[in-house]
Order: sequence, then structure tokens, then C-alpha cells
Amino acid sequence: MPSNQRYQTPAGMSSGRSSRTQLFSQSSSLLVPSASDRRVFSTPNQRHAAPAFPDSSRRDLSRDLSRASSRASATQFDPSSPQLPPHSQRQRLSLRLPSSRASSANSSNRPNGHDPHIDDALSTQDADALGEIIMAIDMKDNGNLGCAYYIAADETLFLLEDVAMSGIDLVETLLLHVNPTTVLISARSSETLASYLAKGAQGVDGNQGDLRSAYILRNINSADFRYEAGREKLLGLNLEMPGRHNILYTSVVDDVVDEMDEFGAQENSRQARLMRLGTSINLDSRLTIGCAGAVLGDIQRRKTAQYLPNDPDALVAFRIRSVEMFALFDSMFINADTLVSLQILQSEYHPNSHQRGPSNSASGAKESLSIYGLFQHLARTPQGKLKLRQIFLRPSTDIDLINTRQKTISFLLRPGNAEILVQLSNELKKIKNMKSVTALLEKGVDIPGQKISIASNVWASIQRFAAYSLQLRDSLRTLPGAEVITTIRKVIDVIQPQPLCQVGELISQTIDFEQSMERGRTAVKHGVDPNLDELKRSYDGMEHFLTNVIARLRNELPEWARNYVQNCIFFPQLGFLTVVSVNPETGKGNYDGEGLNDVWERMFAADGCVYYKNRQMKEMDEHFGDAYCMIIDREIEIIHELAVKVLAHQEVIITASDVLGELDSIFALAIGCGQYNWVAPKMTTQNIIHIEGGRHPLQELVVPSFIANNCYIAGGPGEQDEGATSKSSADIERTSTEHPSTLILTGPNHSGKSVYLKQVALIVYLAHIGCFVPAERARIGITDRILTRIATRESVAKNESAFSIDLRQVAFAMNFATRRSLVLIDEFGKGTNSLDGAGLVTAVLDHFTSLGPERPKVLAATHFHEIFESQFLVEGSALAFGHMDVRVDFDAPTTEDQVTYLFQLAPGRSISSFGSRCAAMNGIDQAVVERAESIMLMLVRNEDLEVVCSRLSDAETRRLAEAEAVARNFLQQDIKAPSIDRRQAEGGTLYQEYLERIMSPDN
Repeated sequence: MPSNQRYQTPAGMSSGRSSRTQLFSQSSSLLVPSASDRRVFSTPNQRHAAPAFPDSSRRDLSRDLSRASSRASATQFDPSSPQLPPHSQRQRLSLRLPSSRASSANSSNRPNGHDPHIDDALSTQDADALGEIIMAIDMKDNGNLGCAYYIAADETLFLLEDVAMSGIDLVETLLLHVNPTTVLISARSSETLASYLAKGAQGVDGNQGDLRSAYILRNINSADFRYEAGREKLLGLNLEMPGRHNILYTSVVDDVVDEMDEFGAQENSRQARLMRLGTSINLDSRLTIGCAGAVLGDIQRRKTAQYLPNDPDALVAFRIRSVEMFALFDSMFINADTLVSLQILQSEYHPNSHQRGPSNSASGAKESLSIYGLFQHLARTPQGKLKLRQIFLRPSTDIDLINTRQKTISFLLRPGNAEILVQLSNELKKIKNMKSVTALLEKGVDIPGQKISIASNVWASIQRFAAYSLQLRDSLRTLPGAEVITTIRKVIDVIQPQPLCQVGELISQTIDFEQSMERGRTAVKHGVDPNLDELKRSYDGMEHFLTNVIARLRNELPEWARNYVQNCIFFPQLGFLTVVSVNPETGKGNYDGEGLNDVWERMFAADGCVYYKNRQMKEMDEHFGDAYCMIIDREIEIIHELAVKVLAHQEVIITASDVLGELDSIFALAIGCGQYNWVAPKMTTQNIIHIEGGRHPLQELVVPSFIANNCYIAGGPGEQDEGATSKSSADIERTSTEHPSTLILTGPNHSGKSVYLKQVALIVYLAHIGCFVPAERARIGITDRILTRIATRESVAKNESAFSIDLRQVAFAMNFATRRSLVLIDEFGKGTNSLDGAGLVTAVLDHFTSLGPERPKVLAATHFHEIFESQFLVEGSALAFGHMDVRVDFDAPTTEDQVTYLFQLAPGRSISSFGSRCAAMNGIDQAVVERAESIMLMLVRNEDLEVVCSRLSDAETRRLAEAEAVARNFLQQDIKAPSIDRRQAEGGTLYQEYLERIMSPDN
């Protein structure tokens, strides 16, 4: 071969490609031609290998793509996709990869919203790296908590503001929201934290109702959690922070740095970098800074272990684009207990743990009957489902954001837009998550694996995304009145037609989808590169050329050898070879160049033939070279250039994908609100909850009819309401006195007390995610936390009794409740002695009502009627009693008709819980029920139950009868005092006779 050819040897060739092409090829092994793809040319009279391009069923989509691409004058997408307007001015782009891209700062969950087809193209290592969420937690013995976590998909490091006097409940909440794959703790961390995290790590079965997934727990050196080490590692990061934080403060710091530069200080001095870092994160959060150092250290160890020092993949693996600070209470706080108690999120797993997959995507879990489950299936895109889950996990306390979502839902639910809403939602099904697609493109993976077709590879996905997103944008623009809706206006503004059209044109003009489906790899379209087209024409005409070659070769051979030389063949990477039949006795070729002034070099034998390299074959190798490998190399270069040009618009593509996911989540909320006939609540800054005709969103779906109820409570007014004028402050004070802050419910079992508590909390919760609520009317004040003591999540994995779990939940509510919090307490104190339980629940409720202007909104239910009878709790302006009404008829012939539940809230308290009637209705034997009622009556009459309920044995009964007879005999005796003479005569025997007569059973 000439020196300019890339492959020098016919077998085991070494490549002399450019470093850029080689890097791209190595990062995507699927771009290198596989054995099934290599084409073998031979003379027509005999075939020694199957054609590389077998006939296959071609999809109409690829055929249409081929027909459309053959029109040189037209620039368009797949005809099955909506046509894009042509982009006349093509921007000249450089061939360098963009250095940065936008990352989703709002993501707080594991990125499980990827396209499963695209994920199949990732190697196992790439998929694991993209889904990694590394979290470090540090908690001191005094309860101070710090946390930092890194999301690989977003390339963002999140830092938590240090939380003082926290507990395991906050750790559980962080695990729920972050859903990490790896958790790092210090070797010197508290025993409480270490034991709790160990129970949730991989290898321990999760509890029923546990919303978290298993993670890998690693104990690392405590030195990695030092504040100084973490700060130095953060200073070493090269981040692009402007635009994310306080611009004014950043500009001031930059001015100071510039002044320092004027006095000879270096711009990248440690002090300057420290000042810049202080503009974005709180350096006083010492525990969190130490946790950030632990996360950064773990990332560095992973890169060192997984990649070679000069590996280009190490440059894009575990990158950190930004560092962001967040506060645990910057939105409505919902902990794991509340999520489970209110059935906001509730996953169902296969009962057999061996049937569960190793990861979240393969866990086999599905959403059970829950609030999130009502809307989950209505989201159409992977990024929409992920955004919807984030909305449910982090309800907002921003009244402007809540009102924006409500206005969008109201606009979409207008009678004229209902049909368009369903149509747009169905169009969103075609939108893929571009974050995972562009991640594949950055890694150089643009060819599908075994589970994905060419029609769904990276290029087809990006092309369709550009087409469908622009079509969706045009559909939104046609909606009457859409220009005043902030959410829709944002989608229209973010989706940029010009770069998306350009991306679509680049792919359409470069990729031949029909040929790609035939070859099983990405192929370049005809007309993109003249040299490539010439190579392909030469390669495609190889069969006719080889026919002439074998004819000339046979004329040069001896006549006896012509029958043994069968044909001439071309193998990619091996070049041209002469095929000779094999001698079955010797195993050698029947002819190996005898009689010719030439050396026939045996290359290999296969399928009854021996393949030789002779002078004429070598001359053709020198002249034509390895055409196939040259074609592959040139296509790799062209595809690499295309990837660079597409990645130049990466930020535009990802931003458009994210905003469409946000729109999809709002569509899901709108469709659900329309289906369930919910109404828009009125949000207010007043600390009130006013609900008329409220319903439980889940309970009303499973009962024939649901009785709606009202709720009027108001929290404390505070010392001075934020931004309140004198008039509004007076209104707030009047509202707080007109309505109580604490409502205590009593009533029989099964009367609906717990449902009422939950429905009020769910209406408040739904209002804060910007959703409509199940009520006739609702006026909801901004609520910062919903704290519950409802469900007791017991488990053998927890070293706690049921009552201690209840106490921990109540203690958490007492420690973290503010005047804007909603506290639910259901049957607290039932796990211990009735007297102790009644005392505890009384003290807790009295604590909340005695907070004055800072008292929270409290809904409680109890069966301890003695606290009211003894007037331990008295109704007042801050405390009210209510009960669920029932109709009682003890003369009814059947037990079921004796107590009729009306499920209607009524003022005042109930006089009885009717526990015995509930027992009879639920199958308890009638004799047991009657015995229980007789004991209750004796308690009402203050009788001594120990005496009444005691039973004597037969011997004790006889002895008691004898004693009774003696007592009666004694009472019948008429004992008179004897005279003095008789006492002197008889002495002590006088009284002895009396006693003998009394004790004698005969008397």
C-alpha cells in the first residue's frame, strides 16, 4: 500500500488515524465496523461469505427518510415528523466541543427520567456513572446536621445550610428527597446516625411503606470531613458562578479583585477565590463544608480508580459545573412520616425481595393508591414525570409561583381548551429527555445497542425532538390568550426555532437513516463529502472489478491449475486474496503458485478453501488500499464533526427539554384536576385555613358517596405580620380570635375523624403545589410545614416500641412547629396506660394552645373523654371541640342499625366512643360485648370492679359460708353481764361457754 494509506498489514492492521478520530472511535466502540457489518466481495460465480447487507424489513420511516433526503434542493426532516421551516443562513461552526452546558439546578432526585431506549446504548459503567448521586452526612451528638450531595446527571454539588438541634427525622427526609446511590459518613460519626443509615443500606430489606431505595453506605476517614479540607477543595474548583447568585454582590467582589490586581495582587489569589466562593455559599456552615470535602474526595478517588491519567473520558466524568446552597425549610416541609400517613407517595414492591431488580429502574416498584399516583400516569415525558415528582416532594411557599401554576391550570381547563389540552399532552409523548441523549453524544456513543434500532438512536432522537418541540411551540402559540399565561409564555420563549432548525437540518443532511438501518451503524448520506462518495462508488463496484481480475489471473496460470483457483475475493482490513480449493488429504491448497515467478503467501484456510496473497493481490492493495476502512474512517470524522456542531447547541436543546418537562407536569396536574372535578383555592398570606365542602381526594374514589365537611381554623397572628398595614393587622387579629387554632375531634370509631384530619392536610398540601383542591371553596394561608402524628411505622429494623415512635413524632412536631405550621395528632397516647396517655395528650394540646401569638394550627382526635369531663381542657378562643355526628337507636333489631354514622362534623364533643357497638359490628361475639357493657356500667356507678369481678373456689365458698353462719350466730346471742358472785364462782369458763355455743355449727 502507499504510505498515505492507514492500514499497512493485511491482518491485524494498525491504525494511523488522527488523534481526534481515534478518540471518537475509541469512546464509541460501536462506530468501529463489526464482523457482521464488514462486506466481502468476490467474483459472481462463487460466494465464500454472506453479504454484509442482508435484506431486512425496512420501516416506512427510514424509507421516507431516504426519499426525502434524495431531494437535494429540499431541507426537511423525517416526513413522519412535522416539517420545519428551512434555515437559509447556515451558521459556520467550529469543530471544538463546547466547554460547558446548562445543568438542572432544581433536580433533587435520582435521574430516573431517562429514555430507556437511549439508556440501552450506554455501557454499564457509563449508565452507573450518569445515575450516581453521592451524599455525605455529618451529625454531631448535639443534633447539629450538615449535608452535601452531588448529582452526576446535573453535574451539580448541593450544600445544605447547617441545621441546629435536628434529629433522625431530618436525616430520613434528606434521604427521601435526595435518593442517593452512595452515602458517606465519618468513621467518628454518632452511633445513632451510623446505626440508622446502616439499616437502610443495601443488604437489609426495606420496610413496607419505606419510600427510599437502598444505597451503598461507606465509612471514610474522619479527616475527610474536616472544615479546612473541604474549604480548600471547594476553592480548587473552577466554576462558572455568575448569573446564578447575587449579581450586585458578585460585581462588588470583582471590583475589589480588580483593585487588588492594580496593586500587584494576582487575580486568582487565594483571598480573591475565597471572596468569590463566599458570594455563592455560606462558609459558616462548617459541617456542610466538611461534607462537601468528603464528596469531592470520593469523586477524585473514583476518577483515579476508573480512568487512566491521560484518558480523555476522565475529563467529562464526574464534572462539577456549579455549586449551590439550599435550605431544608425553603419550601413546605414534608417528612417521610407525613408522606406515608397522608398517602402522598406510596410505592408497592414485589413481596418477594428476590424478584426485585438491583436498581430503581428495575426494582419492579409501582405507585400504589396515592395522591402522586393520581397524576403520575398523566405525565407523558420522562423529564415531565421527574419534574412532577419534584413538585410533589417540594411544595412551594412562594405565593406567586403557586398562583402562576393555578392560572395555567385554569387556562388549560377552559371549556374551549379541554380538547386541545388532551391533544398537546399526547404530542408530548414524542418528546424524549435530551439530557441523557446529549450525555451519550458527549461520550461519543451514537450507535444503538442490541435493544434499540437505528430509528431510535441519538441522531433520530435529537432530530425528532427538534421537530416535535417546534411543532408544540407553534400549537401553544395558536391558543387564544396563551400569551398572558406565564408558564406557556416561558415555553414559547425558551424554545428557539433557529438553532433547533439548524440542528435538524444538520442531521437530515448528514445521516442516511435507511442505509444506517441496513448496515446496523450510522451511515453518512450521499453528497456530504465527494471523496467519501467516490470511495463508496469504488467499493460498490468491486464485484465487477474482481470478475475481470480473476479472468486475467487464470490466463496466467497453467492450464491444469485453473480449475483449482476458484475466484478472487476482498476482505475489509485483509485486502485482496486469491481463493484456492483445498486438498482433503494434505489439507493444503491444490495450487500455491507453481510455475509462476511469484510467491503465493498462505493467509488462512476456511470452509474448504485456502486464501493466498500473491503479487497481483498486493499490487491491488497498493493501488486501491483498504477502501472499506477508509470509508469507515471518513464517516467517523464526518459524524464527529456533526456531533461537535450539534453539541454547540447543547444548552438550547437541554433547556428546551427541561421546559417541556415542566409544561408536561403542569399538563398532568391540569388533566387530573379536570377529571376529579377539583376547584382552585384562594391563596393568602393570612394564617388561616377556610374550607367549605372539603373532600378526601382518595377516600371519595373508593366509597359510593362522600360527605363533605368544612374547616375553619386560624393560627397565631405573630408579633407582627410581614408587610402588614395597621388595617390588615387588625383583620388578621380579628380572624385569629373568630376561629380557633386548635380543634379537638371526638366521636365513635369509624365515624370519620382520621379521614377529616387527613383531608384538611391534603387540601392544604395540594394548594401549595399549585394544584386545585377537592372542595367547593377554599381559602388557604401559606403553611410552612405539615407535621403529623398519625401512622406508627413499626419495624423490627428499628429498636423502638410503638409508643416511643409516637413520642418521637410528637416531639418533632413540638420542636419544629411554627405559627404557620399545620399539626395533625390522631389518637396520641393510646400506646400506654390510659391515665398516662390522657395526661400526655392533654399536656401536648395545652402546650400548643398556650403559645399565644405563635401558636400553630392543630387538628387532633382522641378517645380520652375524661380530659373533658374533668375540665383539663376547656373551650375558648384558641381551642374548640368538635365531633363526628352519629344517630343512635339501641332498640334497633340488628346491631348494624343501632349506630348510624353520619360522617358530618358538628360542634361540641361526643359523650361516648361506642366502642362496644363497633365491636359488635365487626364480628366480636355478643356475649363478650354484653360482658364489656356490664363492666362499663359498673365503672360509671363507681363500683369496685375487683370485688364484683372476683371469683371464689368451692373450698373458699364453704369457708365463707361457715364464717357467715358463725357471724350470724354471734349476732343472735343475747349476752348479759353476769353477777359478781357468778363471775367469782365460774371464773374464766363463763365466756368460754359463750364462744363454744357461737362457734358450734349445730347452733
